Amino acid sequence: MTVRISTNRPLRAVLCALAFASLASPWARAQDEDRAPPPYTAPNNQIRFGNTALFRNLIPPATLEQQSADEYAQIIREAERNKRLLGDDNALVKRVRDIANHEIPFALKWNDRSKGWKWETNVVRSSEIRMYCLPGGKIVVYSGLIEKLRLNDNEIGMMIGHEIAHALREHARERLGRQQAAQLTAGTMPQLFGFADVGSTPLGIGDQLLAMRYSPADETEADVIGSEIASRAGYDPRAAVTLWNKIDTATRRADNGFIWMHPYGQDRKQDLLKRMPDMMPLYAKAIGKSIDALPTYAGMGRFKKSGP
Repeated sequence: MTVRISTNRPLRAVLCALAFASLASPWARAQDEDRAPPPYTAPNNQIRFGNTALFRNLIPPATLEQQSADEYAQIIREAERNKRLLGDDNALVKRVRDIANHEIPFALKWNDRSKGWKWETNVVRSSEIRMYCLPGGKIVVYSGLIEKLRLNDNEIGMMIGHEIAHALREHARERLGRQQAAQLTAGTMPQLFGFADVGSTPLGIGDQLLAMRYSPADETEADVIGSEIASRAGYDPRAAVTLWNKIDTATRRADNGFIWMHPYGQDRKQDLLKRMPDMMPLYAKAIGKSIDALPTYAGMGRFKKSGP
């Protein structure tokens, strides 16, 4: 049930004031809450490092994480019921979990809450080219992503790092907060305020989490942070380019496909290439080699250091 308040202007004004007061946290405090990241920049100032998006304050993180855990549990139950959940002894499951477990320790600095997340990784047998890292650290990989695209470990590492970064930077929380704010300004009482018939899912965001379309700014941020996480864990950042080229070719014509959810084009590809000088030293250090000793990467050639 949704409560309409457009005819009660005093109440609406009070609720708007309360909501936007919660949004008006000083930028300095927001910067204190987010650990200072590396000094990366992005075209048109798209990247939002150090500035917690104000709309996130409309969605309590614990509430979103709980609903994400519920959605994850439902995905796992359904996969088990349909005999599509790959078991712990499956080679693909072991491969994916090993990569994720290598990366998670390097992810925790980006979000203090993530240190308390109950991280889980599962693989579902499916032809779909898709994966998620839901808020709270629940990772679901659909086998079609790896098998149909023939991803190598470096590409899987870049993919997992990218999805983890979306969760760490709370992109879903911001987008859902914008929806709540839009309901408020349109005269609809958001379920946030507790007056709706909320049942077991107070914000009803399960399906929205799985169909979330990220903005170019979200993608840039996830690329940078995800590549750093994966590079520090020992996965070649050059694989990010071959990964997204494969995904683009395979899903660009699919309605609501993976590349629709994660927009990719020449600008984003060039931005990935531009950041290689930042990422390659992290990768080299992780595998105990010098930059000059790094091997070539198929489809990318040998990395050339910039500068003198």
